Amino acid sequence: MKNLNDGDDSQYAMLKKLELSHDDHLELIKYCKSKNVRFFSTAFDLDGLDYLLQLGFDHFKIPSGEITNYPYLKKVASFRKPVILSTGMANLKEIEDALEVLTSEGLSKNDITVLHCNTEYPTPMQDVNLLAMRTIETTCGVQIGYSDHTLGIEVPIAAVALGARVIEKHFTLDRTLPGPDHKASLEPDELKAMVEGIRNIELAMSGDGSKRPSASESKI
Repeated sequence: MKNLNDGDDSQYAMLKKLELSHDDHLELIKYCKSKNVRFFSTAFDLDGLDYLLQLGFDHFKIPSGEITNYPYLKKVASFRKPVILSTGMANLKEIEDALEVLTSEGLSKNDITVLHCNTEYPTPMQDVNLLAMRTIETTCGVQIGYSDHTLGIEVPIAAVALGARVIEKHFTLDRTLPGPDHKASLEPDELKAMVEGIRNIELAMSGDGSKRPSASESKI
């Protein structure tokens, strides 16, 4: 991985240095509550799922790398809590199979949001394939979202115009910080601009579809 510091010889070593303790989690949860932000984390194994459950999580995010990990999917479904499923390099059949596992274990499709995603960091614009998100929606009958790894903010805004209900975007305080994700992340002013753009698109899409003069046009 090009963004690792010199001397880091494995992803494990890099992740070990970034590991959060139990007290770190509790501190983050407390701070997020004080700011009216929902704290979120993702588990990558069964023990991790148990840990997040005992922290009182009311949503669970399934990372794209676990979409074919059926014991993991079954355990998540057993919690009967809303799930966000990222799809990464999965094909449509793998997505359908994952949904079948989740729903066969009792999780309602109404509680599942599937994120279209490209795992390249950063994703070239010609590889985004936003229309695949709509394919997932129409084929699988689930709420859709988009996990973005492009540079900039225009693609997630476009995804909202196409029906995305959840947007995932990497965030950092400083893109020059060491680590694998900072360079493809948004800084605070950029995140604010993206959210403002999304809110504007939501307003622009809120009409009933009928073609008639709007309230603001009445004076004309």
